[in-house]
Amino acid sequence: MQTSFRRRTTLVAIFETHRALIDVFDRALASGLEDVLDIGSAALITRDEQGEVVTINNSVTRREGVFSGAMLGVAIGGLTVLLRAAPDPAEAAGALTLLAGVLLGGVIGALIGRMVAGMARFGFDAPLLSRVERQLQPGQVALLLLVSPSHVPVLRRELGTRAAFFSTYGAASPGEG
Repeated sequence: MQTSFRRRTTLVAIFETHRALIDVFDRALASGLEDVLDIGSAALITRDEQGEVVTINNSVTRREGVFSGAMLGVAIGGLTVLLRAAPDPAEAAGALTLLAGVLLGGVIGALIGRMVAGMARFGFDAPLLSRVERQLQPGQVALLLLVSPSHVPVLRRELGTRAAFFSTYGAASPGEG
């Protein structure tokens, strides 16, 4: 959790094929770069031969925050009522108490989840993803990583030499402009 609050740089590498990306990562991992691959967020964008774009981004939207918060709230609300009040679910009052706890927990969880998803910065901005999607040619794949600025030179050396396009956005890394 502590790494998510450090300054990060967005790294974008576009590879001609999926195989090229896999080969580069296999080589990087084999050379012991696991420590340098301290990734805060990652996204993969691919354009197939027919021109269809598929984006896999680990961002959390407000809608996902609402759903996740509601599910967690339902579980916590239900368990709290069961453990604290210990109602007998067979009785009408017990069942209503349990239902009220589940509903209240779900509503509170949904509100908190929406708020946190709106405030927290997960994943990548939609304009950056759109820009990279437009840049891809059929068959190409783009890898977006949120990395420590100090790791950019090593990643540029390991990933950038095999990439058709390599760029960074955000906080400047040492020795880069």
